[in-house]
Formats: sequence, C-alpha cells, structure tokens
Amino acid sequence: MAIKEKKARREGWKTTKSERLNYYIGDLGRTLEGYIVTAFMTLFLLFQGIDLVKISAAILVVKIIDSVDDVLFGFLIDKLNIKNSRLLGRLAGEGKYLPWYRATFFLFPIFTVIFFLMPQAAPEAVKLTWFTVTYLLYDFSYTLVEVPMNSMIVSLTDNVDERNTILQFKGILTGIFTILAGIVWMLLISEHVGFSMRSVAIVSSVIFFIMMLPLATKVKEHNAELKNAESGKDTEHYSFRDMLGCIKTNKFILFILLSTLIYAGLQTGSALGTYASFYLYGDSMILVIPIAIAFIPQTIAQLNTERLCRRFGKKRVFMVCGLVGAVLYSLIYFTGYHNFAVITLLLVLQAAPGNVSNIAKTFFTPDTIEYTRYKTGKDCSGIFFSLNAFIKKLTESISASLGLFILGLSEWVAVKADSFEELAAMNVTQTQGALDTLWFVYMLIPAIGTILGVVVMAFYNLNESDVKLMAQCNAGEITRDECEAKLSRKY
Repeated sequence: MAIKEKKARREGWKTTKSERLNYYIGDLGRTLEGYIVTAFMTLFLLFQGIDLVKISAAILVVKIIDSVDDVLFGFLIDKLNIKNSRLLGRLAGEGKYLPWYRATFFLFPIFTVIFFLMPQAAPEAVKLTWFTVTYLLYDFSYTLVEVPMNSMIVSLTDNVDERNTILQFKGILTGIFTILAGIVWMLLISEHVGFSMRSVAIVSSVIFFIMMLPLATKVKEHNAELKNAESGKDTEHYSFRDMLGCIKTNKFILFILLSTLIYAGLQTGSALGTYASFYLYGDSMILVIPIAIAFIPQTIAQLNTERLCRRFGKKRVFMVCGLVGAVLYSLIYFTGYHNFAVITLLLVLQAAPGNVSNIAKTFFTPDTIEYTRYKTGKDCSGIFFSLNAFIKKLTESISASLGLFILGLSEWVAVKADSFEELAAMNVTQTQGALDTLWFVYMLIPAIGTILGVVVMAFYNLNESDVKLMAQCNAGEITRDECEAKLSRKY
C-alpha cells in the first residue's frame, strides 16, 4: 500500500509519509474503538435479557440527547482556542484541531470500558440506567475525538488531490481492518471459542488506545489558517450567527447530510449480522464466508477509487457504484435466506461497488468545506463535521431502535447470556414468524435505505474543478480575482 501511495504522490503535497502513516493509525484506532461498541452494543443488550421494546426506546432517547451536543461541540471547536486553557493548554500543543484531540482522546477508551462493565445480574431498571449514563459518557468522548479527527483532513493540507488520496487510503484501511476486526471479534465471542463480549471489548480498547497515541505527537497541520480571506474578515473569532450563516451558504452539505440520514437511518441490520447468522443458519460464523471471499476483490476496487474518481468524476462513481450495490442488495432479500449459495454470490458481487461508493462519498465533504471557506472567509470545518457526527449518531439510534422495535413486535423470545457459547447451550428456539422478521430487518430495510440515499445525491452539483480553484485561493496560491475568472459558473 505504501508503494501505491508513493506512486500516487504528486507535486504540491504538504504532509510527509510519516505524518500520513501516524494519521492513518490514529484514525484507525479511533474508528475501531467506536466500531466495537457499534458492533457489540445491540448484541450486548440483547444478551442482558432486557425487553426489546425498552431497549429500542432507551437507545433512541440517549442518542437524540447526545446528538445535540455534537453540533454544540463543533461550534466550540471552531470558536475556542483550547491552547489558551490553563487546564488543558499543556496537552493541547500547536494546530487548530489537533489540540482538541491531544487533550481529550484518552477519555474515549476509558468510557468504552466502563460501558461494557454493566453488571449482568442487576435488575432490568439498573441495567437501563447503567446503559443510559455510560453510553452518554461514551458518546460524549466519541464526539471529542471524532470531530477534530474528521475536521483535520482540511487542516492537514490544502492540496485537493492529496486530501482525496488520504481519504481513499483512510477508507481502505478502515474497510479492511473493520472487516478483520469484526471477524476476529465474532470468532472470539462465538460458540466455537466462547469469550464474553465484555472481555473482548476491554482488551481491544487497550490496543486501540496505544494506536491513537502517535497522532498526538507526530503529526502537523499544514493548512490550519485561511491565507486569502477577504480583508477585514476575522477568521478566528466569530459568532454563532456567523456559524449559521456558513451553514445557510452551503446547500451542498445539506444533500450529503440528507443522503446519509436516509441511508444510515435504515441500516437496521448492521448490528444484527452475528445474531442473524446464529438464528438463521445455526452458526454465528457462517456469514463470514461471503465476507472472506469478497475481501480481495473489494480491496482492489477500493484501491482504485481515487483513480476512478479522477477519470470519471466523484459523483458519477458514487452514483453508479451505489445503485449497482443497492440493486444487488435488494436481490438478496427476495432470494430468501434458505438459498445460502446464491446469497453468498450476491454478497460477494455487492461488496466491491458498495465499498467504492462509500469511499467516493467521503470525498464530497472536504469539497463543500472549501466552498464555504471561499464564500464566507470563515473556517467552519468543526461545525460541518459535527453536523455529520450528529447525523451519524442520530441515524445509529434510529436504525438500532427501528430494528429492535420491529423485531420486538414479532414473537421474539428474549434471552440472557454472556456469550454465544452460553446461548447455544440454552438451545432457545425462535418461531418462523420471528425469523422472517429478522430477515426483513437484516436485509430489506437496509436495501431500501441504500437506494434512497444514492438518489438524493443526484441533486449535488458542486463542480470538482471549481473546488480545486477555491482551495488554491483559500491557501493564497492564487488571488480571488484569478479564481473568479476561471470558475465554470458563478457561485
């Protein structure tokens, strides 16, 4: 992968190879720390024997509360200079977004561990209270890390091609290691090994904390300040009204957020894969087979995402690959879960276009931020990525709550166990109606969400060549007049 990136490097890149490597590792640690809760949360609560409808309600309430602080925190990141803080100033260091990361990232694994220490023998009311309090702390620490991390892609470099390459490799590494981590975690908690989710989550959190450390000391932001804002504009200190003005100016970000809201809000099966595998096929590991087969072709496709986008355009790659993946996803549901061979084939075929589309979509947000910086002279990266985090957490609550609520309306039998080994020994049988509902939640609702999410992005029309000109203007490489003269249209 290092060879591939070296070949892709072009003139004008600002970051060093070492900085990019530490950024990738730190982001990967942060992503996997969040992913272990995403992967285990629904299963963990299901294993606590809590009523599914109560679980769905608790998840929805907690996520809605937490989602609000994402937007407020994004405003604070763009508004405040943490380096001036007496308490956190020494930890903060230099930069715009890295100071927030350095001062707060260690809270993330701490609160993750506390979340998984829920006492299994406690009454249901105590478990719901434990979940509410610890999940709010976990989500707050997630925000403290995620918003600066995602905003950093704009402040690391002003070179658009460099950003796209960084985002591509970041997306590829995330895709590869979330798959590998998911497989390892599923194996460890499966009936074949028998570890508890609690022990796996705690050990993993220690590893991810170590991965996040180098980013705090060995990466520099090379594009932390706007260098060509209109004279008289204050780019560092501005009001909440200015923030709202930035959002109002950027209609393009609204299409991205709406697409994400629809797509992710209907991903009801994302946290139920292991459960579906266990109850539909009698083995919690069987759905690993299509994932393993698709791994290599999927990775090759992801490696070529940035190249495809340069040749055909980000939007075209996203739309075509997204629709192909969504159609294949839909066919899986109508095939029925009994025909495992056909399902495996369709899942393998869907993996490459689906993942290329997901990586291509990450290229849009930095473009919209450059557009806003160009139009307003304000650096609102924090608020935009906070909005993205708000939508992400809101949709996680909607998808998890919706899936569990629908499953709870069926004849699903609640169980209390600490691992799949224990669950297998209990030999709990679900009715056919409950299994059909699980298949509906696991496959059809996500397919509909994927199609609708792609369709919304048809209305996104920010020209990529114009973004490159705006980025050069924002970085002071060309004047505003030179930029205006070369733009394809008036913005």
